[in-house]
Amino acid sequence: MQIQSTHNLILLRDVSFELRPGVWLFKNLNVGFGKEKTGLVGKNGTGKTTIIKLITELAKPNSGIVENSARIVYLPQDYQIDLSCSVLETLNTPAEHEALATLAKVGLQYIQLDRIMGSLSGGERTRVVLASLLVQEADFMILDEPTNNLDTEARQAVYNLIERWKGGLLVVSHDRVLLNLMDRTLELSEKGLKEYGGNYDFYTEQKELEEEALQRQLSDMEKEFRKVKKQAQATKERQQKRSSRGKKVAPDLGLPKSILNEMRKSAQQTSGKLKKIHESKIGEASENFKAAKERISPNNRIEVDLSRTDIPAGKLVTEFEEVSFGYGEQVIFKGFNLTVHGPDRLVINGPNGSGKTTLVKLMLGELQPSAGEITLGINCFAYLDQSVVVLDKNKTVLENLEEMSGLDEKAARNWLALFLFPADDVFKKVEVLSGGERMRAALACILAGNTPPQLLVLDEPTNNLDLNSIEQIESALLNYKGALIVISHDKTFLQNIAITREMNL
Repeated sequence: MQIQSTHNLILLRDVSFELRPGVWLFKNLNVGFGKEKTGLVGKNGTGKTTIIKLITELAKPNSGIVENSARIVYLPQDYQIDLSCSVLETLNTPAEHEALATLAKVGLQYIQLDRIMGSLSGGERTRVVLASLLVQEADFMILDEPTNNLDTEARQAVYNLIERWKGGLLVVSHDRVLLNLMDRTLELSEKGLKEYGGNYDFYTEQKELEEEALQRQLSDMEKEFRKVKKQAQATKERQQKRSSRGKKVAPDLGLPKSILNEMRKSAQQTSGKLKKIHESKIGEASENFKAAKERISPNNRIEVDLSRTDIPAGKLVTEFEEVSFGYGEQVIFKGFNLTVHGPDRLVINGPNGSGKTTLVKLMLGELQPSAGEITLGINCFAYLDQSVVVLDKNKTVLENLEEMSGLDEKAARNWLALFLFPADDVFKKVEVLSGGERMRAALACILAGNTPPQLLVLDEPTNNLDLNSIEQIESALLNYKGALIVISHDKTFLQNIAITREMNL
């Protein structure tokens, strides 16, 4: 299938890429990119970044052609910069007025041009690098996870930049706010590349309609399969009855033995032909049913009973009373107050470096305040960040769960199945799991057992996860009945897990 843009600046024709001998990321890929804004989505490992590398000539296809008439600028996910350089040197333009104007476009009008890059926050550095792309006056921009690790203010600056961008754009991202700024969405899967002619919300709506149609098709194929099997059984039973009657009646006819043998032979041949016909019909119906099942996307929701995490509405979870804390002379909190009761769902907002993670460490007793009092009103809590250190990476998913929960193997495997770990996956070592699998495994481990946590603290849980994994985590958290405290800049994620309170630092 040829996916074309209106006016192609970049064209991939019959492109195939082999990851390692015998393992193909994709074959005979055809897609064009023009002046529109394109979001590229798909599970981690399907080849999204590889497509970018092919376009930017950082990789070569095993077969096919990549045609490019565009002036391309590219921001990789793991970009490297010299932290000893000034902002002006990083922008790579001699014209200071142009540099200042470009910085303003990414919300950095307050940054001095002689500032050293190492003195900037991570979000500020990313925006300076984005500004350096604008200086180059390209007509096509490629961004790989541009909002990853950015705080809310920095993300908004990226959104504003993309909305104003007049050239062609290709974005790989799990940021659904960003993906909703796109003109079209391309989905890359093991089945190939498919185009959806709108933003991310349009894409998800179309996917749901497709899934509903496939479910109806599957139901029809299942009915047809059962019908064909029933008809074949009925025909077989009729043949057996006829054969039985024939054996009883034949001696009374007084026919010669040779004629009787011929009649039996003919009946057997007819029966054999009918058997082959019905076997063929059953086989065809079975294949159609199997093909329809394969087109259905695997279950992406975690449905699990977490009623044991329930906490009474009036129960004190944590309280900060006039708390002060700092690192040396740097004051982080002074006279800080916070109270969380019952199944509150609280998001802690603030720019990077404002003290969000410090607040969590104070809450959980990892740090002690210099003044004030902190109360933790529950006995069982859990903390999860993107590094998922709660798991032993040298052990399997099953071994981690058994050790943390005390469940026997059968119960542990049944529990892991609820968290979308099929039979064989429970024997994978944590070190080989994807980011999404690690987060699912961690949730399965900490929520199992007789005393699951009544407080769950999540620190940027969606960083580096693909959209499929984020949706799985969202569904699991909706089943959670305890108090939830979250640090995240992902607005869509926060909406989908039903946050009830916000606190700004």
